[in-house]
Amino acid sequence: MQLYTTPIKLFFCALMLSMSAVVIADQALLDKASALRASGQVKQAYQLLLGQADKYAGDPAFDYQLGIAAIDAGVPLQAVFALERVLDSNPDNAAARAELAKAYYLIGENQAARAEFDKAKQAEMPDAARALIDSYVSSIDERILGGKQRTSIYAEAGIGFDSNVNSATASSQITAPGGLVFNVNKPETDSPVARVEGGGSFSRALKDNLNWYGNGKLEFYQASDASEFSTRNAEGSLGLHFLQGREQYRVALVAQNFAVDSKTSRNLFGLNGQWQHTFDARNMLSVFAQYATLKYPDASTLDADQLSSGVSWIHAMAAQYQPVIYLTGYLGTEDEKSSTATFAGRDYFGVRAGAQLRTSSRLSWNGVLAYQSSDYHGPDIFNITHQDDYINLQLAANYTFPKDWSLKPEISYTKNDSNADLSSYTRTRAMVNLRKEF
Repeated sequence: MQLYTTPIKLFFCALMLSMSAVVIADQALLDKASALRASGQVKQAYQLLLGQADKYAGDPAFDYQLGIAAIDAGVPLQAVFALERVLDSNPDNAAARAELAKAYYLIGENQAARAEFDKAKQAEMPDAARALIDSYVSSIDERILGGKQRTSIYAEAGIGFDSNVNSATASSQITAPGGLVFNVNKPETDSPVARVEGGGSFSRALKDNLNWYGNGKLEFYQASDASEFSTRNAEGSLGLHFLQGREQYRVALVAQNFAVDSKTSRNLFGLNGQWQHTFDARNMLSVFAQYATLKYPDASTLDADQLSSGVSWIHAMAAQYQPVIYLTGYLGTEDEKSSTATFAGRDYFGVRAGAQLRTSSRLSWNGVLAYQSSDYHGPDIFNITHQDDYINLQLAANYTFPKDWSLKPEISYTKNDSNADLSSYTRTRAMVNLRKEF
């Protein structure tokens, strides 16, 4: 009997030693992250742990360290994911609950933060920790009533190639109903391109749970071989943001000026509204609507009033590579202002689906697929009532560098199928963009 017992004991000893090695390795990782945080290298600590998240996520000790490192590094939404996993396995972990409350506070979930702080205070803790929690609870009101302000500014530049800078048909001639043949003045034109963009946003509290905010951007898109199709786009919004627990409401004035070859092609002025509900740290639903007037200075027959609405859902998955997916559906109408220009008005609907994967602490991948169908209200000069099906696919990577620099290569493919040959086209664009956050 002893002859068989000894190998079994040896097997279990070896198994326990291997398990101990894993624990030691995990603890070494956590000790290194703690040392980095203690020395002030908070971003390095977060990146170290994030790089091991696929392997160790679900271990409460690891998730807790990842959560507090994410808070210190300024990415509180990632902290929410990690700390919720800790509480899923141990709801009585007061320290994790307090850190989760702090993360909620940092992302603006005031009521959720207050609720988690209140739960955390029910546990026994040192007086200093309780005083710290009290200061956070007080500041939830103070930061709003006192006028907390957030401002961000960015600059971006890129170069690339555009296969169809004027979004035109590839045919040099089209045949109209009745057999008439017309020459196309400017068919599909390709060109190397460059773009420069700058913008920013701000948010400032007016009173309890009420902020006012604004954002804007200015973009120049230059086609070197076809400068007459270079564009300028300026847009911005100014509005109010009301928070009530997990509900958020926004209403804003919006404006846009779009120019081709330095000459204004279209102006948009409008009003939009949005309701947003956060179910939890991984699921968010938005319902939105917009009314706008479209004006074309050199082609007033195209002027129209636009009304649109839609719904959007975002889901952050608790899985490898931290996937985030979203789905948007919308519909709308553009009513022509001239009764003799029914070709300018249309009814449309569309869907957009997107996903993001993070394969390392610095590298993420994004993809968006969009489809839109448009039915125009009346015939054009060729007696064709347009019906268009628009498809766009975008793929991009985003690599972040220290000091808020990022590099973003991207490629997009567009296809517009129309019963009118003049409106049918395909377009492929590849760009490499460099961005700096200030």
